Amino acid sequence: MKIQFNKLVRDRIPALIEESGRTQRSRVMDEAEYRDALLNKVVEEIEEFRLKENEEEIADIYEALDCLVRLKGFEPMHIDYIQLVKREARGSYNDRILLIEADDTARE
Repeated sequence: MKIQFNKLVRDRIPALIEESGRTQRSRVMDEAEYRDALLNKVVEEIEEFRLKENEEEIADIYEALDCLVRLKGFEPMHIDYIQLVKREARGSYNDRILLIEADDTARE
């Protein structure tokens, strides 16, 4: 029985399937399709983390994000720098603050 996946998998998965004595069919995606698949993979991995909340799921999120950073040609150290600058200017999420509401008009 064949199972349809039609989703991005780690690079070695097709070989691992073959090595187990099973057959598989896969192809290399073009850049636009790959970008969409990576975004879907990030969401998928986040949903899996919601269910399992373990380090392996966080590692999968990091891997998908790392591939997205490389695809876009971003410099990982620059991403880290931007994260630091934003943290210094606006803080982090560590204090668990839920903003309920705010006025949309400034005081004079």
